[in-house]
Amino acid sequence: MQGEATESKGVTDSIENRRIFVLGFNASHQLLLRRSGDFSNRWELSIVGGAEEGETAEEAAARIAGPELNPVFIEEFASETGENISLFFATLAEGFAEESDDSGFFSIAEIRLGLAEAPETFAPEVAAVIGRIDPHLVRIPYLEKGPHEYNYSFRPERQRNRSVYQIDQDSARLYQSELCQAIKEIKRVNERRSTTPTALDFGAVSYIVPSHFGFCLGVQNAIERAYECLAENPGRRVYLLSELIHNPFVNEDLTARGLRCLQTDRGEPLIDPETGVGYWDQLKKDDVVIIPAFGATDEDKVRLIEKGISINQYDATCMLVEKVWKAAQRFGRAGYTVIIHGKAEHEETKGTFSNASKAAPSLIVRDRHEAEQLAAVIRAIDPAEKRKLFETFVGKHTPGFDVERDLDRIAVVNQTTLLRNETLRIIEFLEEVLAEKFGQENLDYHLNSNSKGDTLCYATQVNQDALEQTLEMDLDFAIVAGGKNSSNTYQLYRMCKERLDSRAFYIQSEKNILSADRILHDPFSPGGVEEELDGTEERKFLSETDQPVRILLTGGASCPDGILQQIIFRINSFFPPEKIRPVREILDELDQIV
Repeated sequence: MQGEATESKGVTDSIENRRIFVLGFNASHQLLLRRSGDFSNRWELSIVGGAEEGETAEEAAARIAGPELNPVFIEEFASETGENISLFFATLAEGFAEESDDSGFFSIAEIRLGLAEAPETFAPEVAAVIGRIDPHLVRIPYLEKGPHEYNYSFRPERQRNRSVYQIDQDSARLYQSELCQAIKEIKRVNERRSTTPTALDFGAVSYIVPSHFGFCLGVQNAIERAYECLAENPGRRVYLLSELIHNPFVNEDLTARGLRCLQTDRGEPLIDPETGVGYWDQLKKDDVVIIPAFGATDEDKVRLIEKGISINQYDATCMLVEKVWKAAQRFGRAGYTVIIHGKAEHEETKGTFSNASKAAPSLIVRDRHEAEQLAAVIRAIDPAEKRKLFETFVGKHTPGFDVERDLDRIAVVNQTTLLRNETLRIIEFLEEVLAEKFGQENLDYHLNSNSKGDTLCYATQVNQDALEQTLEMDLDFAIVAGGKNSSNTYQLYRMCKERLDSRAFYIQSEKNILSADRILHDPFSPGGVEEELDGTEERKFLSETDQPVRILLTGGASCPDGILQQIIFRINSFFPPEKIRPVREILDELDQIV
């Protein structure tokens, strides 16, 4: 778990030959070094010392570091000179040390470059520790965090920074909607209607809006932090690790304000068109990087840490995504192999896999079809057959995965944006397979029952539940709005398609509504056996439908309210003005419900 210390053995032997190295890092994960003070004037570690008689390594480190620091044990090793080294990391409080001619903060990348180009400028112990810390770098941002602490919790309503949605006219049009706000106010204050769809009756056309739709708290948190970051860092280069959320209009608005993405949502590096240099390659330690709501893999975090760029300050990882990571590591430490129901190419699933694999063998299963392929591996008796069947999961499991050992005990976590019922069906199916193989009486040992629904995102779930209730009504069409690569939006569309078939549309904005006659249905096509490819096409829309028209309208968790309102205005424009009631009348009716 991030932030947990590895326990040392409290070694007290060979005291005269034991050295304590405490590596002190500032908030940007840069290492504090000092000048040696002798003729060599080399850079050396700033917090070092020896263990005294009767001291454990931890006690020695605490004494050497002083009361201001809380050293975390990392490992023990023998140096080239034969010394026994106990290595610790510590987080330095702001102002603990100032840069001067005699001390300074260096990124790991700077130290490595210096060791390669001018090794004589560094003391031998610097080279010794830099050569050993790679497996531990990702721990640096989390030294002060316990296993149950989150980087950011969701802000309560009173702490929400709504001013970021009103920067200018463009942002207000994108993010604000009087209609959507009125619907959400009904849900907030009227308990009897908290799950009831809301009808916006404009006369010739009515919009049936589920009780829960649009931005979830994780997305709100990410957007607010991104705009705050821009405001707090004038004159500095600000980057996004990848798309902040899966909505092109939000990402385009941030790009217009100066943000750039280091890589695509598939992890492909992006190139600066002005310099021809990749954004990753031009990162400096004074730059700012925002981690998106989906989180980041340890590999990407380590790249930022090495460059001396703060991870924590602008980490917008959704709290519920982080909850999945913590659950995966908890299951792994309990001896279970972690099965991740998710899409291997999705940023969130990559982050979950990265975190789970630190604690246990881990495997990604995309859908029920792949769950059945996994079941075939579990059922197979012959080891060679097991390995052959397992080849279908190449690239989706941790290195060294042992099919004869690592599928005996499993726990399932999920990508939070998928359909809840699909995750539950996969768990129940694997439950049957394990009961068949090991006996029902032994099932609790072989399948962690706490994984059943433990990592499902409630925000995604309530949107799905609200939509399911709305789909029971009499409807002419359903419009689901969201980014083409938004997984949770696609799941909402799948639900609508099952009920309304070709009268269900997936669009990104009002621009997809070409006319009263035609609409551009434009969904993301993620593939997979259970995900029918459903590509872009023009479809018939309003022209052959009797009035009044009833349209279900909802948005994915990354769809701004302003887009939903613009969709309403666009459709209303196709009817004669005298047949469309004024927005003010609709708002007054909603106020009466509250």
